[in-house]
Amino acid sequence: MPHEIERILRAAGRGVWLIDAAKADEILALIEMRLAGPRSDTAFPDREQSAMTEDMRAGPKLVRVIRLHGTIMPRGNMLSDMSGAVSLERFGQVFRQAANDPQTGAIVLDIDSPGGNVALVPETVAMIRAARRDDRPIVAVANTTCASAAYWIACATDELVATTSATVGSVGVYMMHQDMSERAKMEGVKVTYLSQGPRKVEGNPFEPLDEVAKGAFLAEVRETYNAFTSDVAKARGVAVSVVRADPETDAQHFGGGRSYGAAAAKRLGMIDRIATLDETIARLAKGGRSGGSRGRASIERERLGLI
Repeated sequence: MPHEIERILRAAGRGVWLIDAAKADEILALIEMRLAGPRSDTAFPDREQSAMTEDMRAGPKLVRVIRLHGTIMPRGNMLSDMSGAVSLERFGQVFRQAANDPQTGAIVLDIDSPGGNVALVPETVAMIRAARRDDRPIVAVANTTCASAAYWIACATDELVATTSATVGSVGVYMMHQDMSERAKMEGVKVTYLSQGPRKVEGNPFEPLDEVAKGAFLAEVRETYNAFTSDVAKARGVAVSVVRADPETDAQHFGGGRSYGAAAAKRLGMIDRIATLDETIARLAKGGRSGGSRGRASIERERLGLI
């Protein structure tokens, strides 16, 4: 049991997270359920495999729709299985396939994600940015949640669209540490680490977090936050100070970690327009522009590459 606890808590707690706080609470609740007893698939009725593509075909070009649904993780693992996650490794494979296909006239990212773990997020952002071309738009649609890591990824596209009921933002970073030492003690379990390296086991869940470890982890959080906010500022054409501003004290801000509905996000400059996914696809299929001359494509649904 202690080994099982440690594996789950390290997966959830030792990474840097770019995720909406409500979803983080949900994941912690799932962890508590997992620790409380044997696994039951019925405990996760909404879990689904979350990626990836659907093509809109007719004529010489395609509008390729790539789904990014669920908690963002670098790869599939136990936590992914528990929380209904999407693998950025798989997303990257599908995106590159679409971007490298000469038949692709536009790429739409259909995003419904609260964010997730930071691993592979900067690489995914760089991949999308490098794939942008004047004659082939890449458009992100918040449909309906685009928070934290998902918002960072969406900002790498040519245009960021949100549906009317969408929630956008949550620009912030955190790590969490759970001290399970008292719980282990109550269960009659004593954990002993045999290690080499002065800080090898710092942050483990069976002892309180000391100040040295806290400082090291906070530096990691700060580094990720700086990269996140700098990328968003560049993508949205605003000063970094605006992205980092506190909405309680500054008129110009991006929420300071809060999320907003589509209308407020549009007013703050966090998105480009409000439209449905279907409206966005139809616009691109008719040669709609999102920052440059665009090819034409029309619509016929053809599912490909689902996992």
